[in-house]
Parts: sequence; structure tokens; C-alpha cells
Amino acid sequence: MARSAMVVGEVEQRVFRARAGVASRGSSVPLAVSGALLCAAAVAMATASAPGDAAFGRGLLELLIVGVPIAVGLYALRAPINASFGFALLGIGYAWSLTALTESSVSVLFTIGRLSTWLIFPCVVYLLLAFPDGRIAGRFDRALLTFTIVLLVVLFLGTAPLVQAFPAKTLWGTCTAECPENAVFLLDAQPGWLIDVIYVREWLVEALWLGLLWSMFRRWRAASPLQRRAMGPAFVAATLLALSHYAHITARQLGVAADTVIALSSLWTFCIVLVCAGFLGGLIWRRTLLAQALSGLEIALHSSTDRRAVRDATSRAMRDPTAQLLVGETLPPLAPDQATTADSVEGLTLIHDRALLDDRELLDGVLRVLVAALHRERLTSALGAATTELQDSRRRIAEAADLERVRIERDLHDGAQQRLIALRIRLGVAEDLLRTDPAVGVQAIRELGSEAEAALDELRAVAHGVYPSLLTDRGISEALRSLAAHAPVPIHVRAHGVTRHPIEIESAVYFSCVEAMQNALKHAHGATGVWITLTQSRTWLSCEIRDDGAGFTTGEADGRGLRNMRDRIEAIGGSLVIDSEPTHGTRVTCTVPLH
Repeated sequence: MARSAMVVGEVEQRVFRARAGVASRGSSVPLAVSGALLCAAAVAMATASAPGDAAFGRGLLELLIVGVPIAVGLYALRAPINASFGFALLGIGYAWSLTALTESSVSVLFTIGRLSTWLIFPCVVYLLLAFPDGRIAGRFDRALLTFTIVLLVVLFLGTAPLVQAFPAKTLWGTCTAECPENAVFLLDAQPGWLIDVIYVREWLVEALWLGLLWSMFRRWRAASPLQRRAMGPAFVAATLLALSHYAHITARQLGVAADTVIALSSLWTFCIVLVCAGFLGGLIWRRTLLAQALSGLEIALHSSTDRRAVRDATSRAMRDPTAQLLVGETLPPLAPDQATTADSVEGLTLIHDRALLDDRELLDGVLRVLVAALHRERLTSALGAATTELQDSRRRIAEAADLERVRIERDLHDGAQQRLIALRIRLGVAEDLLRTDPAVGVQAIRELGSEAEAALDELRAVAHGVYPSLLTDRGISEALRSLAAHAPVPIHVRAHGVTRHPIEIESAVYFSCVEAMQNALKHAHGATGVWITLTQSRTWLSCEIRDDGAGFTTGEADGRGLRNMRDRIEAIGGSLVIDSEPTHGTRVTCTVPLH
């Protein structure tokens, strides 16, 4: 049950996204232009052909019955989830423009116009069944639509060849005498039983209204709270339309005066326009509420990341007190009235009321906000960890610099300084010998030359540890080769296209290689050699230091040397990877950007 509910949620989400992509690629500008031109043409034709006292009313009727559905359809196209309903409204508005032909004096055009007025009621039925997403999902709703189509084809359009003449002076036809003939009339005279057929089809229309009202109530009750608010205005207008249609049919069957019947027909037509306006009001109201729900959820998620607070904010946004949010958790058993919507990439799952599956825009919006909040939380955590690591790295670099200064001071004190002090003492002795025994004094001074050379060698060794002169003069490759020549284990240095670089890059790479070599010489027991490979591309400089020694388990032996290497490389924006396993040797890879 849980797995099937999740599959339903994910499949419908993919369908929604596919529909959104199709709607986003289409442009509503050509539809708007063509709709405006068609509406203007219909109004112009109806106004020009109607008698002077009826021209304004007839033109206004055509403007409302054609322009309003087209305008509402264009607005519906703005939201991908309502695209199907928007296209349906546009098509119906285009079809209703044919009603302007009822003012034509040409028999064929007049007949087309009168027959097109019969399309109005079936189109309204379809719109009420399909609102707001353009789908007719329920079996009962599909049965109602099928019944409407059969009723239209059999008892309306099917009886057109039997009608000798259409009624004069109606809301749609203003001619009172000498109206054009019915171009599809096939008999010599109209059958007398046709009146009974008309009564029967009008009774069936009234029965159809009862089924349609029940369908609207049933769908409204089963909808999500947000969908209910969207359906409300249109369904209220549809109820008024049903009442006015009942009144119109009843008055015509009772033989009420023609003007009264026309007035009731006008009220019925106005209610059709009111239904289309209800569609628009519902869509606008729904989008307003959706925006408020998502913005409220986003504000709540900014205020607190506590799991309970996030769940409560999600429940309020979806207006579903049973909603639950799972992040990387096992899906619990679901109740029969529950379903899921998931983002498999982020491991985020929403458990919600099954009625919300019909409100994909809300689910998708809530899921997007939650995913964004999850990304923000992860980025904040990663930023905090990076900041902490940066502070630790700076501290370690400062400690390493202090230790290096201490080492240099100790080397100078214990080595070159002691030699220089001894040299100064021996110079004093040689000075005394030159006064008492010049030959011995001269020999002593000559011996001081070798002492001075030894002191210079020790100073050079200290300076080489600080920054080797060969690195400054010849670059990384030559400096490493010079160092490798004096190593107790064979060290093989290979360089591919390596050029000179700023001092901070060369020193970081060089000393990292030196540290890796020293670690290999000290800890890689049984190693037969060390291999250093330098590679340069247009944007990166990388070095690999590999040995075939004992290896170790990474993470367990990350001492000061490895941390110093990592700090040096990361300080210039690079990365360091250590790959080692016991008995499989060690590979250290440094990569630094050149730009």
C-alpha cells in the first residue's frame, strides 16, 4: 500500500512537470491576438446585422459569450497546471463565436449559427466537470459527459433536419419575419411529434443538471482546502446557472410570453458568463492563497530549522494536519487516505492527505520550498564546517611557522653560532701566536679557513631548509631532483610540461612533496623506491608521490606532517588526497589551480 501510494505520487509529479514543460514552450501571444480578432469580428457581425434597436444588446451578448471565455483561458495558461483547462476555454470561446452567424441573411450561415447555440450548454457541462485542471477523472463524471454528448448528437443535432424553421425573435436571433430557412431541413413538413421530442430532451437536460450539481458537490467535498476555495466561486455561479436554466425551460414549456422567455434566456446567458468569471475568480483566489501558503512556509523555515517547527509549518501550508516530513527515513505504513510525494534525489518524502494528489501545484511548490530549505541547511552546515576548518588550518599554519622558527633558531644556535663563536676564540689565539710565534700563528690562521667553510656550509643548510635557492633559480622539478640525489632510497622524479609559477604555488607544491618524501623514508618500511610525478595542464598543476612500502589505514595516522601538507595545498585553493592501504603502499596526490 505504501509503495503503491509513493509510485502514484511520483508518476503524477512527472506528468505535471511534463505538462509544465509543454505549456512553458508555447506562447500565449498568438492565441491572444487571434482571440481578440475573432471576438471583434463576431461582435462586428452581430452588431451590423441586427436591427438598430437590438444592435447594442446583440453586440454586448457576443462580446461576453466570446470574449470572457477567451480572456479567462489566456489567464489559465499562465499556470502550467491549468494549461489544459485554459486551452479548453479558448477552444470553447472560439466555437461560441459562431453564434454571431445567427444574424446572417444567408441560409447556410444562419443555420450554422443557430446550431452553434446548442453547443453552449454541453460546453458549459464540460468546463464544470473539468475545472480546474482540465481533467475528467471520475467514472460518474465521464458518464455525465458521455450522456451530454449523446443528448447533443441525438436529440439536438439529430433533430435539426426535422425542424422546418427556427423560432423567430430569440436572444440569439433578432429577426422577426422572413428569417432565413433551415438549410438542413429534409422533409416537406415538420412532424407533429417533434414537440414531444423537444419536451423530452429538455426534461433530460434538467435531469442532467441534477447529476452535474451532485458531481460538483462531491468533487468539492473530496478536494483539498485550497482546491475547495478555487472551486467555490465557479460552483456557486453554476448553481445560479442551473436555476436560471430550469426557469427558462419551465417558462417555455408553459407557454409564457416570448419577451419573458427571452428575458429568462438573457439571465441564463448572463449566468454562463458569470460561471466563466467564477473560473477566473477561483484561479486568481487559488494562486493568491498558494502564494501566501508558500511564502508563509518559506518564512517559517527561515525562522527555525527545528524538525517539529518544519512539520507544523508544512502542515499549515498544505492545510493538512496529518502531513509528515521524512528526510532519509524509512517510510512508515500509510493509512488508506494517505499518499506520498517524494524527491528521490534529496531523499525527502512528504506524507499527506490523498486528496492533495489533485493539487499538484501545491505539492510541487511545497516540495520545492522544502528542498531549498534542505539545501540551505546543508550549505550553512558545510559553510560552518569550512569556516572551522579554515580557522584550524590558519592556527596550524601559524603553529608550524612558530615551530619552524624555533628549529631555525636551534640549528643556528647549535651549529653555525657555535662554530662562529669557536672561530672568534681561535682568531684571538692566532692573534696572540702571531706576536709570540709568527710561524705557528700563520698556520693557525690557515686552519681557520676550513672552519669558516664549515660554518658557511651549515648556514647554507639552514637556508636550504627555509627556501632552497635551486627552487628559486630552476623551479620545482630541478629542486626535487637535487633533493632526490642525496636520498638513501631511490627517488624517481618525472615532470610533464611543468613551467615556472608564482612563489606561493611552487613553495606549497615543493614542500608538500618534501614532506611526503620524508614520510615515505621514515614510515614506508620495505619500500624499494619513491616515485614523484609532476603534471601540468592549462588550469591545474598536480603532483603524485607514490611508494611501495607498508602503507597504512587512512584516517588513523594523520599526523602533523599530513596536516601541514593539507594546509599548504588548501591555502592556495588546491586539494590533497591520500590513498593508502596496509601492504599496498601509499599515494599522495596534490592538485592546485593555476588561475
